[in-house]
Amino acid sequence: MNKFIKLSLVAAMAIGTSALAEELNESSVLQEDLSAKEESGAAKKANSFKEMFSEGTASGQIRLGYAGNMVETDGDEDQSAAAIGGQLKFETASFVGFSLGAAAYTSNYIPPLSGDQSDGEFNSELTSEAGNYTELAEAYINYSYEGLNLRAGRQLIDTPLADSDDIRMTPHTFEAYIASYTLEDIGLTVLGGSVLNWQGVDADYDNVKNHGWVETGEDGTNLAAITYAQGPIEAGAWYYDVTKAASAVYVDVVGTIEIGDDAEIVVAAQYLNEGEKDDSTIEGSIMGAMIEAGFYGVTLAAAYDSVSVDDGNQIFEGFGGGSSYTNIDTMTAGTLHDGTVGDGSSYTVGAAYELYDVNIFGVYGDYEADAIKGGEKAHVSEINLGVEYAYNDDEANVAFIYVIGEDKESSDKTDFDNDRVQLVVNYNF
Repeated sequence: MNKFIKLSLVAAMAIGTSALAEELNESSVLQEDLSAKEESGAAKKANSFKEMFSEGTASGQIRLGYAGNMVETDGDEDQSAAAIGGQLKFETASFVGFSLGAAAYTSNYIPPLSGDQSDGEFNSELTSEAGNYTELAEAYINYSYEGLNLRAGRQLIDTPLADSDDIRMTPHTFEAYIASYTLEDIGLTVLGGSVLNWQGVDADYDNVKNHGWVETGEDGTNLAAITYAQGPIEAGAWYYDVTKAASAVYVDVVGTIEIGDDAEIVVAAQYLNEGEKDDSTIEGSIMGAMIEAGFYGVTLAAAYDSVSVDDGNQIFEGFGGGSSYTNIDTMTAGTLHDGTVGDGSSYTVGAAYELYDVNIFGVYGDYEADAIKGGEKAHVSEINLGVEYAYNDDEANVAFIYVIGEDKESSDKTDFDNDRVQLVVNYNF
């Protein structure tokens, strides 16, 4: 499991997964849900087709959330919403290497605790503009044999440019075909596949035409990768072909230096290069580095990303939260680079402290972009402050985050000046 803690993904803390304290596995490899080694119902062995189902495993989560946006722009109202939802999943045991899995995701707003929809005071980011969202988000068949794993159907995926990004009420999932082969003795994994559609908060809950599912390119996205994880070194190289839109190469390297039993230093570097297809205007690169030190419950981290784009071009950060080291709750390394600005850079600095299952953190992010074509440059900052508590080995958890945004370049208030709060309570079973 990747020991890289990634303070840059502090937004994940909002669902109670302790982005500053648990081991994350997002930058270099697919999450363990795609591995034959996953600790789930699929890991059990059945002796018959009937036993495949009788020995299956049911699991789920109940999630209660609240999100509020304090809006600074003239003529707009503050927005708020409370919602209840979660997941219910069943996964069969494995019979001659095959297993099946399915999961329903749902989120439904609580009217008395939510803003008025007709007056623009309703925050739809937890559910949808209609106030509810229910989807068969996972439905797959899996085959495993020794180091080989094949999965087809709706599934969770976590890769640099396609990830679950579970920071609101339900995670993203993908309609995909993924094959991987792992040589455990040398820590090497090769994988490839095709990702056709995705659903979730960043894919637009209100996409009624396709029941919430959105294409990942005109003919989907093809991907291939090779990853390495052995001892203190982890590395990955990924290629994506987003059909009729862009090609992308992503590379990262992570190194861990152990200093006794209670201290370590992690250093990392990343590079993303994208090429345009069919006049999509997606073309540019991101280069970044991060250093993080953990000792006796304290974590200190700093990250830097530079973005290079030609005038009028933009950066594509993937289907989900993206992999850039300076990504936090609202801002990412590429947020400003939408074709209206030029090259830029961003940095984050942060600290966290964990004691008795309580994790407290704070992160400051600063994002700049150059002016082009006689326009204005962009400069935005964001502060994330949060606390979370996990109960009984994460059987239940609660997390709170407060986000403070500021547009440092505009004299008028913009969307970047808005603040937000989010509270999430989870019960896992």
